[in-house]
Amino acid sequence: MNPVLDNFLVVTALAASAVYALFKLGPSALRRALLARVANWVALAPGWCGLRGVAARLGAAAVKSSGSCGGCDNCGSEGGAAQASPPASVSASASEIRVPLASIGRRER
Repeated sequence: MNPVLDNFLVVTALAASAVYALFKLGPSALRRALLARVANWVALAPGWCGLRGVAARLGAAAVKSSGSCGGCDNCGSEGGAAQASPPASVSASASEIRVPLASIGRRER
């Protein structure tokens, strides 16, 4: 093959790898901004290209999700948060189920 084409393909693969690493490992605000910008560019494409759905999905991915972050107890539905915490009258040890170690049998192969 042509050495110029070989070098171009290697440089392109390395650049794509670097962009992917920055996208995945970078801050989420940068990721959302990039997704929003790409969604705007794709939305500018002519209608006969059929890229309206792609632009809509990219735009939806750029919006910050509310909840499901795993950081606090007050995100998600209100009913689930109320059921997750036990009443104050129940102590932590009473809500646990304790099984004696001697009653746990060993699995035979």
